[in-house]
Amino acid sequence: MRHTLAEVARVIVGLVFVGSGFLKAVDPVGTALKISQYLTPILSPASAGAETITLALSFVLCGSEFLLGAFLLMGVYRKFCARLSVLFMLVMTAVTLYTLIANPISDCGCFGDAIQLTHLESFLKNVVLLPLSILVLRDARALRHLYSRRERWVPAVLAVVGIIYFMAENYRHLPYIDFRPYAVGTNLREAIAKEEASLQRVLLGATKYIYSKDGKTKAFEASALPDSTWTFVEARQEADLASYKPRYDFNPIDSLGEPAVSTLLDSEGITLLLLSPSWRTASQAVLDEISELHEEASRLGYPFYGVTASTSEEIAQWRYLTGASYPMLQLDATPIRTIIRSQPGLVVLRDGKIIDKRAYADFPSVEGVSTYLRSLPQMQPHGPSATRTYLLWAWAALQLLAFLRFWARKLHLTVHLHIKKRLHLTK
Repeated sequence: MRHTLAEVARVIVGLVFVGSGFLKAVDPVGTALKISQYLTPILSPASAGAETITLALSFVLCGSEFLLGAFLLMGVYRKFCARLSVLFMLVMTAVTLYTLIANPISDCGCFGDAIQLTHLESFLKNVVLLPLSILVLRDARALRHLYSRRERWVPAVLAVVGIIYFMAENYRHLPYIDFRPYAVGTNLREAIAKEEASLQRVLLGATKYIYSKDGKTKAFEASALPDSTWTFVEARQEADLASYKPRYDFNPIDSLGEPAVSTLLDSEGITLLLLSPSWRTASQAVLDEISELHEEASRLGYPFYGVTASTSEEIAQWRYLTGASYPMLQLDATPIRTIIRSQPGLVVLRDGKIIDKRAYADFPSVEGVSTYLRSLPQMQPHGPSATRTYLLWAWAALQLLAFLRFWARKLHLTVHLHIKKRLHLTK
């Protein structure tokens, strides 16, 4: 019974680790941003080297969590992985207890942007996983393994190389799966309008209008206001909307301080946005491509904007370095990083709908800019190539084959023992 419980615990812990590690590895930059939120008390995001440190920690966290789960499921390096999993869960349980008490961030980031848990849910998850990992450690030597000592290096190498390559590609390009509100194919015009209408309904429903008549006061809802014999006194907001966080925080302003969201989203046809939280930290490896994009877009009549949270001095420096003459819009750095993980990155809108997003590593070449821009009116929204997942799929296929082989051997042994027993009884 104890051994069975350990096997079940091994599978549960392994699957959670693999799932959590994979979902964070989908977006290593997003995981780095979450880590920076945890480390803010000791490491300011503006300090030198902070971005490099948090990105390195992101790769280590995503990779180690995925590999711990993978090795537990395979049954290789059992004692070592079981010890690490207990240590990992002790640290994570302490961290989630801290977030539950101090509430320093909005969500834990345990499963990236795919699944957002409350602090209590995250803590309870770890409270369950910690004793399960201890069960695994107690019976680590007795756990079944899918591979022999001679075989185990093949799936182990596939898992290690596969997750490293997957994270590197997601960092160099854009996340393989975009769980954020600004994914390719999203109609921003409709989505933002729908959210604003929903908020207005909440506000109306939460507002009570106080009227008086004959010395008596009474509260009314917006849909049932009294006749003219009543005198309006005041409006009261009964719901606490201080914690309300809109899903879409897209409110750029132009150089005059005027809202520019309608200019971008209500525009018919193609609109190109070059985004970077700061022009000071934006890569200068694609300056020629950016210049060609702007010039060709102007020839085709496509509006082209820079969107940044940079100061006026940084914008002036960027214009001096690049010769940029396109208009600049101001937007907070947080929504810019949410929209695109690259510095700089390109977002293409068509009639208010996101039809393409590109990291600077994927900008069309100078020679290919014209062809790319002319294809935009007919372009269908599409995601990134699946090539970055091939090694992980190969690892998963090996697990399936090994699992089937394990049960085939077990079934063969059961049948063999049954036949042997029957033969013994007939003698």
